[in-house]
Amino acid sequence: MSCKTCERLEALASQDVLESIEEQLSLETDLASNELKEKRLIIYDSCPFFQNQTCIKCGCYAMFRASLEYKKCPIDKW
Repeated sequence: MSCKTCERLEALASQDVLESIEEQLSLETDLASNELKEKRLIIYDSCPFFQNQTCIKCGCYAMFRASLEYKKCPIDKW
């Protein structure tokens, strides 16, 4: 059984991260298409270096990195 307070804190932290990513992406001009972003996120889901919404090879949040047209996977998966 998990702690309800911990679950709430994790949910709030995740929401804060998503809001920060959205805010930063609103300042970017070279965004990937939704189709490309979704393809990249599917690849992340099966990657052994993807943990807690983060690429542990480069330290980027997957949603942020996948959303930028010019970004590349640090291990050449996309």
